[in-house]
Amino acid sequence: MSSSSPQKDNFANYISSVYKTTLVERVGLIRAGIPAGYFYETAQAMGVSLANLSQSLGISLSLAYSIKSRGSPSQKKSLSNQIIGIHLLIGQVQNIVEECGDPEGFDAAEWLGTWAFGPNDSLGGHLPADYFDTVVGQEVVSNLLSAIRYGIYQ
Repeated sequence: MSSSSPQKDNFANYISSVYKTTLVERVGLIRAGIPAGYFYETAQAMGVSLANLSQSLGISLSLAYSIKSRGSPSQKKSLSNQIIGIHLLIGQVQNIVEECGDPEGFDAAEWLGTWAFGPNDSLGGHLPADYFDTVVGQEVVSNLLSAIRYGIYQ
C-alpha cells in the first residue's frame, strides 16, 4: 500500500492526465493558465526549493513568492507553458519507468528533481534544470530522458 498523501496522489493524477493530453489540449491548458498552486506543488513534488525552480525557469524569487502567496487563479501563458513542460517531463519519466522498470514506489517528480538539479556530463557539466526556461531547452532534457530510456545515454 502506498504511503503517499491524497494531495500528492491528486498531483500525480494531474501529471498523468497532462502527459496523456493531445497537443491541442495542451494549448488550451496553457492559454487557460495553470492554477497558481501548481507552481509551488511542482517544486515540492520535485523535492527542490522554490528558489531553485524559479531560477531554472528564469523568473525572480519575488515573483515565485508572489505566486505562492497571492494564490492568483492563473499565471501568464509563458509561465504556464514552462510549468506544463516540466509536468510533461515528469510524465515522461513515469512513462519510461512503467514501460521499462518497476514503477512500484517510484516517484517520477522526485527523481526528475534530483537528476535535473545535478550536473550532467552530456550537457558539459551543466544542470538539465538550466534548460527548463525555454521550450527548446525542455526538448533537450526530454531527448536526454529518451536516450536514458533507450540505453544510449552517455
